[in-house]
Amino acid sequence: MTEILSTLSKHPHVWRAREKKNSEAKFSLGFARLDSALNGGVASSGLVRISSLTGVGELSLFKHVLCKHRTHKMVVFINPPGQLQAPWLANLGLDLQQVLVVNTPADQESLWAAEQCLKSTACHCVILWSNRVCTKAARRLQVAATHNDALCLLYTSPQCANVNQEHGSMPHALPITLELSLQAQASTVTADVRKQRHGWPTSNITISHNWTPDNHAIKWAMEHNKLADHALHSVN
Repeated sequence: MTEILSTLSKHPHVWRAREKKNSEAKFSLGFARLDSALNGGVASSGLVRISSLTGVGELSLFKHVLCKHRTHKMVVFINPPGQLQAPWLANLGLDLQQVLVVNTPADQESLWAAEQCLKSTACHCVILWSNRVCTKAARRLQVAATHNDALCLLYTSPQCANVNQEHGSMPHALPITLELSLQAQASTVTADVRKQRHGWPTSNITISHNWTPDNHAIKWAMEHNKLADHALHSVN
């Protein structure tokens, strides 16, 4: 038994809490408390799962990651829950020429599209909305992202935190780099780090964020929406 435990402890995928030094490349989110809880930010590659309601600032939370790194590569949105507005994405800081929207009729096709985008090496980040990612599919996305130095953001509804009996997956069993849960309140978003590679879970990280658009944002979007060159590349 001692020999087996010794062999296991030497495995490179086993993390020990005393090993705090981590040379893994990270992308800062721009929120000091959350970056600190994540030991510097989000890993530059891998699969990140975010459990959140739609429209609470779940995309704005990652704007520094999307807009300040690898700007020569594509950012792909797969099956977004609503129509993405080009002026809003431009205001976020994205180059619209590097944005692609993919809509698929079935979950299996969206997973296939996400994996192919990650494998293409042309993408900086693939953003996928799906509530039906099983352990096998998550592993494929994780491998495709890490092997091709890309990031995959998987957005799921809060209900997916429950056990998914149909697909046989537990909420923390997915082989992923990071799992976050977001809850919105007035002018704030609370983040829970449910799981992270080389780190501990952390709860109740409050971020000051006015997630409801104010008149200034609406006025800006309406004015810039008149520009003819604000068009998104989309695939159905």
